[in-house]
Amino acid sequence: MSPTTSPNPPSLHLQVLCRNLSSIPPTQLPRSLPSLTQHIARCERALSTTPQDQKKPKDDDTCRIALLVHKLKTIITTLLTGRNPHARFAAVGLVKAVVDVGGWETLRGSEPWVRGLLSIIQRGDHIATKELAIVTLTRIYVLLQPYPTLTREIATPTIPAFATACLQLIKPTASTPTASVLETICDAFATLIPLYPTTFRPFSGQTRSAIRACLAPTSRDASSLFVTRALQRAAGRLAVSLHHVATKSGSSDDWAKRVEGLIRELHATADQVLRSVHEAWPSSDGYLPTKVSPDGEPSGGSASPDELPPWIGLSAGVERLVGLFLHLADYLTCPTRGPVAVPLSAIMGTISRVCLIAKPSPKSQNWDQALETNPAIGREEKEELWCLIPEIHVAAMNLSLVMLRRFEQGLIPLIPEMLDNLVRIFKSGMDVPEVRQSGYLVLNSILSIAGPTLSKQATASIEPLMAACCRDLQHDAGLLERSVDLPATDPTSTKKNKMIANADLFLRSSPSSSAASQDPTLDADHRAAAEHLLPALLSNVPQQHVKASLRRLVDKTAILTRNRDAMLASVLHPYRDRRGRVYPSILPHLTMLYPQDQGLEVIRTNMRLSSSLATRALSTVEDEAELEDDEDEDEGEREDGAEEIDVEPRDVTENHAETITESSTVTPHPTTAPDDASQQVQTAHLESNPFAPTPEEQTPPFTAQPNPPPKRKHDGTSAANPPKRRSETKNPSPKRQEAEEAVPSDTATAATVVAAAAVATTSIHSPPVDEDDDSDESVHLNMELDEDDAEDEMDE
Repeated sequence: MSPTTSPNPPSLHLQVLCRNLSSIPPTQLPRSLPSLTQHIARCERALSTTPQDQKKPKDDDTCRIALLVHKLKTIITTLLTGRNPHARFAAVGLVKAVVDVGGWETLRGSEPWVRGLLSIIQRGDHIATKELAIVTLTRIYVLLQPYPTLTREIATPTIPAFATACLQLIKPTASTPTASVLETICDAFATLIPLYPTTFRPFSGQTRSAIRACLAPTSRDASSLFVTRALQRAAGRLAVSLHHVATKSGSSDDWAKRVEGLIRELHATADQVLRSVHEAWPSSDGYLPTKVSPDGEPSGGSASPDELPPWIGLSAGVERLVGLFLHLADYLTCPTRGPVAVPLSAIMGTISRVCLIAKPSPKSQNWDQALETNPAIGREEKEELWCLIPEIHVAAMNLSLVMLRRFEQGLIPLIPEMLDNLVRIFKSGMDVPEVRQSGYLVLNSILSIAGPTLSKQATASIEPLMAACCRDLQHDAGLLERSVDLPATDPTSTKKNKMIANADLFLRSSPSSSAASQDPTLDADHRAAAEHLLPALLSNVPQQHVKASLRRLVDKTAILTRNRDAMLASVLHPYRDRRGRVYPSILPHLTMLYPQDQGLEVIRTNMRLSSSLATRALSTVEDEAELEDDEDEDEGEREDGAEEIDVEPRDVTENHAETITESSTVTPHPTTAPDDASQQVQTAHLESNPFAPTPEEQTPPFTAQPNPPPKRKHDGTSAANPPKRRSETKNPSPKRQEAEEAVPSDTATAATVVAAAAVATTSIHSPPVDEDDDSDESVHLNMELDEDDAEDEMDE
């Protein structure tokens, strides 16, 4: 409880508190407990006064405070040991509040309260009172641990009785406890065992036997207790903390032994669950799958107190396998007593084994085509396995996520294998929301560790996740239409088969009404995972390896979903293709949506005018066509069998999206004043080659012709025509013919005009500059043609 300040003196609150405890009927005390604990929180200084402070000169207020504190403790002790159950419940809450704010002064006199709380747990009080007493005792033991004297006097003599009373509540022969009480006991033990390992050592075996049914529960267990996910995690943390009770030198060995046994149990369960598939799994830790009898149902487990309970049936086996993955993650997240050796290779082997059970091409293959199945297993079991395999994949990805967050940079050597597993199961279960959510989380963690180092092939492999992330966000925002497949309308077949067609399928509503009536389908965690992944796709993925259409989809999703972080990442990481061409920035949209953002102000102050003159947005039809050609070439270089990803989903606000895209892709060309010669030179260079860098040397000033003369048109050449143009119908030279053939048909007119302007300016004031672009080559060729014309005139 956090203390609160009050302008009133502590003596006033103590006086009101003692008066209320004496006047309120015992049956009404539980309802008044919140207000009573509030008064206690405001008396922190009075309750935590030490004997050294009491030796100072006393006044009337100090003496009154000491008397009121003594009176308060006496009233609480009387209520705690009384016969009224309501009063005892209120007394337990008051003890917890006083101990939280009292400090050492209150702890040194807490032994009577500890005895009273133990008696409440041991006798037949209400289960809510027992649970609150367990929480209060755990808090007292945690606060006593820093003081060796108090620990020796209070904690050490009473902890065995506390552990025995708690185990009596959760032992199998007792009445079935509620999941809440069992979770509270597990949390209490997991908190106290690292602090008092020697004291809890005699109870380690009983504790492990009591919680074994909660570590990886199944629906076919003999226990009638429903194990919640919170209880399962509390039991897992308690099982991991039991290695503290071993000797100091053997705690690490005990931890490693438990992890090794858990991995063996996981493989044995996988042998039973995956018996309908002939696995092609290369074991990295020396484990070989055992042959399983095809008779009967899959089964496993043992009745031994040290092992997990038995299970029967495929669904129960999948639940046990998922629980084992979660329990293995507990060993990686809970703290240990000393340094331990983590078997990363063996853990990755368990993940890779279940990830290989997937469909590489779910659209063109079914499970029987993608995997080699066991003909001795019935079709019913196989079909059930195909339906349950996404749950196993999600559990494996959650374990991978725990490893990435726990080891971070130390897991870089295993990143390629993790990425392969992620892409494989994502393609196989893309239609399952849980698979997509876990895939987004794992990919985000991978990109934060090794994203900038991804190769082109690795970047291409995560394209399905990038496209799916954009689709999920747009669909959640109501920007996508619900695709409805209309049935084929064949009058003859309808009459012959007498099929009944649904007339509502032929009535298509307007996009606005369908978008308004469609509710978001993503839950909060799924939406958060996709929103956090979107900025990482722009900031942590090498943009030179990303397709232009996919980058366009990511930018569009960031704008339409108003993702501020993604838009900022897009501005900070502009897209450049392999030829150095720059995609248009979405800074105008960021400015419009977040005009007061501080990050936007930083970007504005760091912008340079030269960047806008050195680059041009890809807004012309020719540039878009070249980009599509580049993407087609990239697709041709990929391996055979790769599926094409649709990165252009139809959205309800199609016209609005096109308007946003068009407004963001149109970039005005820089203009200069007529008298600024240097700017005219730079602009002319930009028009001739928009994607070439700005030259370092400055061209001498010149005066451009207002109307440059157009190129002369020539007739076609033939073998009979002489190479030199001496007649009136001058034939083009071979150099001029090669230059015209090198220019594409769709850009011939533009190239002609630009080349003519370049000839007019270059031939007057400057010699030709030898560069590697097509426009300069046209300049040199035109200059040579002009020299040939001059020679012909002299010869004539």
